[in-house]
Parts: sequence; structure tokens; C-alpha cells
Amino acid sequence: KGEQLAIVVSGCVAQQEGEALLKRIPEIDLVMGPQYTSRLADLLEDVSRGHQVVATDPSLIHEDLSRPIRGHPVRAWVNVIHGCNEHCTYCVVPGVRGVEQSRTMENILKECLDLAEQGYKEA
Repeated sequence: KGEQLAIVVSGCVAQQEGEALLKRIPEIDLVMGPQYTSRLADLLEDVSRGHQVVATDPSLIHEDLSRPIRGHPVRAWVNVIHGCNEHCTYCVVPGVRGVEQSRTMENILKECLDLAEQGYKEA
């Protein structure tokens, strides 16, 4: 219908594979790790200009100022930590998301208070 579409591969394994995904599947427009979700609009703008984008460089987690999508009228998830230090044999998280990085207590509390004001009962 004339709408612009983009093929995006995202997540821990996407971060781990990075450029290799583009070599295997050249139709992919964007490969991104989970720490880039707050920058999705900027990355898609680069894609709309005709670039193939790989956003998988390890980086520190910055507070995401966008509003997360809430899929339930009563319950909401609140991330308190990113990354992992456990190194389970079946999991790629420590290798691609990096070591544990906790959000500040102030930011977590603010998010929970905002959720309560919006009518959420569980966080």
C-alpha cells in the first residue's frame, strides 16, 4: 500500500550475531541489541534514509525516557536491573547485555509512583 516497512531483528541474540546476521540475511534493515530500544526512532530514521544499521555496541544503560507499553490495566513491569552476572551455560545475556547495572532507587520509586497515579495496582 505504499507504506514504508523495515525488517528489524532485536534482542540478545541479535546483539550477539550483529553483522553476521546481515551477511546471512541481507534483507534485514536493522539489527539492534536490547539496550538500544530507547533509540529505536533514531535508528529507524537512519533506515528510512536507506542505511542498513547495526546497533550492537556494548554501552551503559541510560534511563529510558520513553513511556513503556503497558499490556494490562492493573499490573505493570518495572525494570530494576539490566544485564546479568550469572553466566548460565544456556544464556547469552551476560555476554551481550553485559554485567548487572542497577537503576537508581530514585528512578525506580518515581516510576512506581507514576504508575500508582495512573491507576496501576501492582508493579
